[in-house]
Amino acid sequence: MMRKIMCAAILLASAAPAMARDIPVSIDARSGPWLNKANKKMRYGKGDEQPPAMVSGFVNDTAEKIAIMVEDGAVTQVDGQAVGPEGLEGQAVDDQPGDGGKYYPSLYAPKILYPNNRHALIAAFVDAKGGLMGRPFAVGKGARVTIPDQAAGLVMGFNDVSFAGNSGALNVTVTVPDE
Repeated sequence: MMRKIMCAAILLASAAPAMARDIPVSIDARSGPWLNKANKKMRYGKGDEQPPAMVSGFVNDTAEKIAIMVEDGAVTQVDGQAVGPEGLEGQAVDDQPGDGGKYYPSLYAPKILYPNNRHALIAAFVDAKGGLMGRPFAVGKGARVTIPDQAAGLVMGFNDVSFAGNSGALNVTVTVPDE
């Protein structure tokens, strides 16, 4: 009888949903989506970007997912214009060169996820040294993605080539599985 109770308790515990926690993140409009220095083969922009916003300290398990949700009505300023997380409407840049022949971060996103607008919110998983793990992806108003094996963090920034004139910040909530 005791063995049946213990087996039932183990089954219930393993069937219970994983605990999660919400992490608020503010992403500066001048942030690039990853560090160029750590990803020399995946460079973008003119080099005037700020470091990306980063979330770390989550369970490193490929079965787990992270949810990224942008605060309703959140905007940044680009060229004096209010811009939401989906970027400048009608300005798909995808794999096009931008100002000065420099490329947008969306060049490295899966083409099946095009179009990506200029200044859209982009995220990617990185290893402990800041190297990209997999392809970056547009977040839009929100995304739910599986954590790659050995990922040390999630970085976020914008799909742009020139960041210096951008202002403001987007507030997002990243829901991560507890360790």
